Amino acid sequence: MEMQRWQKMFFQFGVFGAIQFLVLTILAMLIYPGGTIHHPEYVEYDFLYNYFSDLGRTFTFDGSSNWLCHIIFRITLTVSGICLIAFFIALPSLFRSSGSKVLILIASFFGVLSGACYIGIANVPWNLDLGLHRSWVYNGFVSFLLMTLFYSAAILTEKDYPNRYAKAFGVFGIILFIQIVIMIFGPRAYRSNTGLLIQAVAQKIVVYSEIIVMLFQAYGALSVMKLQTNSQNFFENDS
Repeated sequence: MEMQRWQKMFFQFGVFGAIQFLVLTILAMLIYPGGTIHHPEYVEYDFLYNYFSDLGRTFTFDGSSNWLCHIIFRITLTVSGICLIAFFIALPSLFRSSGSKVLILIASFFGVLSGACYIGIANVPWNLDLGLHRSWVYNGFVSFLLMTLFYSAAILTEKDYPNRYAKAFGVFGIILFIQIVIMIFGPRAYRSNTGLLIQAVAQKIVVYSEIIVMLFQAYGALSVMKLQTNSQNFFENDS
């Protein structure tokens, strides 16, 4: 029962991490002083032309202090990373077959790595070290993509885990793959406003899609855990 208690809490962290990121980044957008790469004179956050990482800058593009927004972004993305790591630490316990166990351990490794990268993104503002910040972003997204592939394979291999969760990851994996291609090979944001629009919108789509899919996966993990617990209690009481 003690193990089930902490596992449930870690799965709930997956829900909490996604929701708090959504709420706090909206708050940060509302108080962001303003400015984009090509228009530093803007006086508010432009949803289509600002990155999420602009919220974490220590200064805006015109040199104004962004300390409050920076602190909020740093906290919320760090918490998201920690919650993601906790979720993937608990996840392998739900898989029983030998084949799915190997796959989910690999998935959890990439999930934990992705969470660590998010913490790195949070604590390295891109106006202070663009190269390191970008490295955390690239590694975080690629790790998350690899996680979705192995997680989906593990679900399809585990007969008692509903396949709808693998299908949800399949759809999200396509979205994430397209975003990674745009991020690496698409038009450069610093070269034109159109390039910035494409990159910023692609990022928004994948981040909000990730929030939705992780909420769905956390709900799925809690549901599967409940079913396994009820089944275990039934056999224990029957015997």
